[in-house]
Amino acid sequence: MTAQEANRSSTHRPTATLRRLGSRGSIGFTLVELMAAVAIVGILAALAVVGYKKYVNTAQSGEALGVISGIRNAEEAYKAETLTYLGCSGCGGTGCAAGAGSLTTYYPMATPSSHKWAWTNPSHSDYQCWRTLNIVTDGPVRFGYAVIAGNPGMAPPTITTVTPNITWPASAADNPWYVIQAAGDRDENSKFAYFVGSSYTGEVFRWNEHE
Repeated sequence: MTAQEANRSSTHRPTATLRRLGSRGSIGFTLVELMAAVAIVGILAALAVVGYKKYVNTAQSGEALGVISGIRNAEEAYKAETLTYLGCSGCGGTGCAAGAGSLTTYYPMATPSSHKWAWTNPSHSDYQCWRTLNIVTDGPVRFGYAVIAGNPGMAPPTITTVTPNITWPASAADNPWYVIQAAGDRDENSKFAYFVGSSYTGEVFRWNEHE
């Protein structure tokens, strides 16, 4: 190869390389590919939102179950000293007469909502009674709580806030009893989640849990 041919060859190589690079740089996404990518991202985002909401609702349901467990323990401690359970809802600071009270008069707030309330609420009319039970929570609560109690021979109330209604066996009136109801409206759409516990069973009934 002569010097002239060598120079011509070295001169043409960069041009060929540039052409090849330019050809690669022109490759891109089609409109269909971009639309598919956007659709996939949208689906993943929707799944993430649903998963997060489910996680939050589950955590808040855990609050209701935990506080109901605390109320159970408080009622048993009170009964160990007095031989009766204590109803606190809708009767003022001194507590309810046996069989009296309301399972829709909630503490520590009047109406459950998406807002959290400190458990200690001296402005609530039933505060002193709840203080007697000496219930401790991990922090502010979003559910409202109610408890009523009765003596042997008194029929416990049918729970009409849930569907189907909860009725208790006739033998439930043979001993002192209590019924607890927790209610929450986390998205403030007036559709409540309810949790119901009692002295008759260790089970907690749940209705519309993830409202």
